[in-house]
This record gives sequence, C-alpha cells and structure tokens, in this order.
Amino acid sequence: MLLRYLFILLIIIPIKAFALIEVDITRGNLNPLPVAVSPLSIDNESKENFKKILKQEDLGSEISIVVENNLRQSGLFNPLDKNAFLQEPDVANLKPRFEDWNLIKAQALVTGKVTFVDEKLRVEFRLWDVLAGKEMMALAFTTVPSNWRRVGHIITDKVYERLTGEKGYFDTRIIYVSEEGPKTKRIKKLAIMDQDGFNNKYLTLGNELVLTPRFSPTNQMVTYLSYFRNLPRVYLLDIETGMQEVVGDFPGMTFAPRFSPDGKKIIMSFAKDGNSDIYTMDLENRIVERITSTKSIKYYFNNTRFGFSCRCCR
Repeated sequence: MLLRYLFILLIIIPIKAFALIEVDITRGNLNPLPVAVSPLSIDNESKENFKKILKQEDLGSEISIVVENNLRQSGLFNPLDKNAFLQEPDVANLKPRFEDWNLIKAQALVTGKVTFVDEKLRVEFRLWDVLAGKEMMALAFTTVPSNWRRVGHIITDKVYERLTGEKGYFDTRIIYVSEEGPKTKRIKKLAIMDQDGFNNKYLTLGNELVLTPRFSPTNQMVTYLSYFRNLPRVYLLDIETGMQEVVGDFPGMTFAPRFSPDGKKIIMSFAKDGNSDIYTMDLENRIVERITSTKSIKYYFNNTRFGFSCRCCR
C-alpha cells in the first residue's frame, strides 16, 4: 500500500561497519533475536510541550513501546524487559556501554531522542550491533506531533529491514468493512486503521451498503462497491481528503472493482447481453472497454506484468 503523509526525512547517516547480527527468516524461528528497545530520551521542556498538545506524559517512552510491540508481534524478535536495562536512555543514545547490554543478553539495541522543534516533532534514532560494538544505522526525521505513532512504525520498518534484509510492513494500514447494529438491520461502514489496530477511522456514514474496498497501488485512492437503490455503484475515495466520487452504475456486476498495477484503470466483471465478461475503465477519461468475449463466467483476477489475467468457471 502506497500512502502519502506529511513526513519529512531530514538526515540519513550511512552504515560504516559490518554487523555480526543475522536473522534467519527462511524457516521457523525458534529463538527470536534478543533486542533492547531503550525509551527515547526527551528533555523536560519538550515533554511539557507534547503533554499540552497530545496529552502524553512521556512521548519518548510511548514511541519506544510502539517499536517494541511491533518487533514482538513479528515473531522474529524478543524485546527485553526495560527493568533490566542498566544504562539511562540519554546516555545510551550518545554512546552505549556495550558490556552492560551484553550482560542482559541483548544482541541489538535501539536508542533515540525526541525533541520539540518549531512546533514539530523531531525524532532521532540509532540501531546498534551489541555483539560487534558498532552503530548500524542512524536516522533523524521531523513530522507533525500527531504523527507520533507512525514514527514508531517507521522506526520499526527500518530496524526490521536492516536486521532481516526484508522490507518492513509496520507502516501500513488496513481498510475494511465495519458492521454494527442488530441482525435485522446491520449497518456497514468503510473503515481504516493502522496495522496494529490503532487510529481507527470511519470513511463512510453507513447510509448505504459498502463492499470490497481495494487500495490503489500508486496513491491514496480506494475503490469500493456500494449498493444505491439496490443497484451496484462503483466509488473512488481519497482517504486523505475524504472526497469521493461515483465512477459509474453497473447493473449486473458479478465481481467488485479493483485497480490495475499502475493505478490508472479499474477492472470489474458484470453481465451484459446474457454473458458475463471482464471490463476495464480508464480513470482519466472514463472509457469502458470489454477485454473478454467468451461464453463463461469470469470470477477471479490476478495482476501480471501485462495487466491482468483471469480464471474462468464454465
């Protein structure tokens, strides 16, 4: 999922040493890597400013908890108990005493610092190889204070990618259909949340039945199917602005819409003239094109490097 946020990358410090840490993700991981996630240090003035804006007592600790929970839920890492830490967060961020972290069996260490600068949240973090006694990564970035949870997800992505070699998935969101109300009068709303279940937000009011939301692979758009007066209608929704538009009404639709790999078209299936076929719509000019013409029912789509392929059930 490619999502656009107000997020400014400021500093990237290249890795200067090879690390001894290895995480094997090609088989079941029976021994998760012991990692210490130190609370991000924060000065008193910054703490008071964030407390006024966000009602958070210690934003540095809250961000570190997000990182810790993400790493634990991956199953590849074992975040160590903070009560066992022997070094204060502000000191550890400047220069860890690696013998102290070795003593509690940590193999990787995450440290950082949070400051309030020009009404913005500035976060610095470092990843250390405890076994080699080397810094593996150092990044700093600035964003609006309300984005603090996303900061934790981005830090986790960077740590995960550096230690496993695989791209992280923590800075992602899930779009789904929420149901509520009695069985005889269910209300379905389009909703979105972070991958860890936080920051839940409704995108529709529940006035109409909504089904099968799909993210665009290239921007913030979502396409979904809604029934208006018992007729299937396809919508486009910008999840950043909340603006939505009707793509079109498609009586006889047999498969909900989804985006092409380049995000420029949507593909769907509906019955016309007694036959079910696959159609595409160009989102720029709204031209609909039929791409199959066989006497069969098309029910499954799969992206390929050419666009789409389909499986048919005769």
